[in-house]
Amino acid sequence: MQAGVIGVVDGSFNVVDSFSETVEEGGQELRRALDVERVFSLPSGDTAFAGRAAREYRRERESARIADDGVSVVAEPQTATRHTQFVGVPGEFVVAGSSKGTFAFDLIGQDTNTSIGRGELDLDAFFERHGDAAPWKAGFSGTEADGVSGVLHGTDLRESHDLEDLLAGSSLNQLGLTYTDDGDEVKVTAARSGYVELYRPRDLSAEEYLAYLQREIIPHLS
Repeated sequence: MQAGVIGVVDGSFNVVDSFSETVEEGGQELRRALDVERVFSLPSGDTAFAGRAAREYRRERESARIADDGVSVVAEPQTATRHTQFVGVPGEFVVAGSSKGTFAFDLIGQDTNTSIGRGELDLDAFFERHGDAAPWKAGFSGTEADGVSGVLHGTDLRESHDLEDLLAGSSLNQLGLTYTDDGDEVKVTAARSGYVELYRPRDLSAEEYLAYLQREIIPHLS
């Protein structure tokens, strides 16, 4: 696993159980399921879990019909299924595979009697922690009258742009860094909204991805 959206757990639990159920929404029966595929240990000694979640939802799809008197377009209701991978550490945080997969937070919260909300990442603190890193991406939004907004890409933005001047009166909402961690090159992008993606190292296992988040990201998450 290389990317996901982090949810912060409000409450405590030790175990997540698989379940499936049928609920009624808008007069329709819809199914949803939580499948915990495995439980394992992290280098920190913490227990972790991984699995998949899925839920059905109703949507309208437009279709065209050809008749003798012309063409008509109608919206037909259909049942579709959304699914996502998830990983997490009991009572601490859960990661859904994408923004559309954050419904897994609700299912895990329901199963564990907790509340799981999308986290907010302090990118300034994360940047300060890696003062020698090369920032290859910076997204910022103006917070003052003379603040600016935009997204920059490059190899090392501190060499090609005056970041301090650009960020004066603005705040980071996206950040990409390249740095060395215990001999390995790390290339990561993170968003204030809790999304974190690792480009390098490649082909990370769930254990490795969670260990990175626990070590590098979670201390700056609220």
